[in-house]
Amino acid sequence: MAADIPTPSSVLHERLLARLRLRHLKLIDALAAHSHLRRAAEAIHISQPAATQMLQEVEGLLDTPLFERHARGMRITEAGRLLALHARMVIDAMQVASDGLAALAAQETRALRIGAIEAAIASVLQPALNLLHAKHPKLRLFIEEGNIERLTIGLRAGAFDAVLLRQPARVPDAHRFVPLRSDEVVVIAGIGHPAVQRKRLRLRDLADSRWVLPPAHFAVRQVMEAAWAAERIVPRPHAIQVLTPQLVRALLSQPDVVVPVPRTVLDQLDRSAVAELPLRMNAPIAPLGILYRTDNEVGPLPLLVDFLVAQAKKKP
Repeated sequence: MAADIPTPSSVLHERLLARLRLRHLKLIDALAAHSHLRRAAEAIHISQPAATQMLQEVEGLLDTPLFERHARGMRITEAGRLLALHARMVIDAMQVASDGLAALAAQETRALRIGAIEAAIASVLQPALNLLHAKHPKLRLFIEEGNIERLTIGLRAGAFDAVLLRQPARVPDAHRFVPLRSDEVVVIAGIGHPAVQRKRLRLRDLADSRWVLPPAHFAVRQVMEAAWAAERIVPRPHAIQVLTPQLVRALLSQPDVVVPVPRTVLDQLDRSAVAELPLRMNAPIAPLGILYRTDNEVGPLPLLVDFLVAQAKKKP
């Protein structure tokens, strides 16, 4: 028997535009959150039979199951997880539109929805917020932390007005990226590490140390892999992989641990407990900055961008 031929993307797109409704997306979002049909139906104030019918409608449109039924509820499939992610983005975008329309009706400035990775919150937003509020007291912000994938999808879907993250390898069409903070890889250790007292170090001098590393797709990890390969070094990796400042701080209490981090992460740590090791890495990584759609260069967003650019120029 011939294998089923997947429905082309263009056909799915037209089908969804013609027949998918916001109520369907609300149900998918609720099911992803509750993993139970009755509780999801209650959350969006519909009956369970109505929820069952709506789910069947969506799965029929897509020709694929979104949830698997089992004794204790429902388990989301990969297709369901993908649709739920975009359903949440659409719902968030509707909230942004509602806020903007309500603000227009009340003749107020609507809140800007800003997404940011952790490093950008700590090194770009946190130092600037008090002065920003003093200079623009009517500028309203809603700031949400997230990973790069969620932020970029949210920006495209309209859930965010702008996102603060590292410069992407390719800026999407009809978007602009403004760099705000340069960055580089440094290697740090707890103050009890024997290398802290050295005036100069080479990577080979850390052969007996254990390296706490981020996952392989992080720029910091890629920089270190290239440096080790250039010197034909095989590092001793720690069993734990992290880049979150709080967890890095905890692991640095171990006397043989070293951690490569962006300088923007080092700036968040208590310098009385950690030290930058004197390695000449010369390892720049993508700068932090703000990414936004060029069709959104009106209203309060230019005020925020101009302010952050001015603050970045003041920073040494």
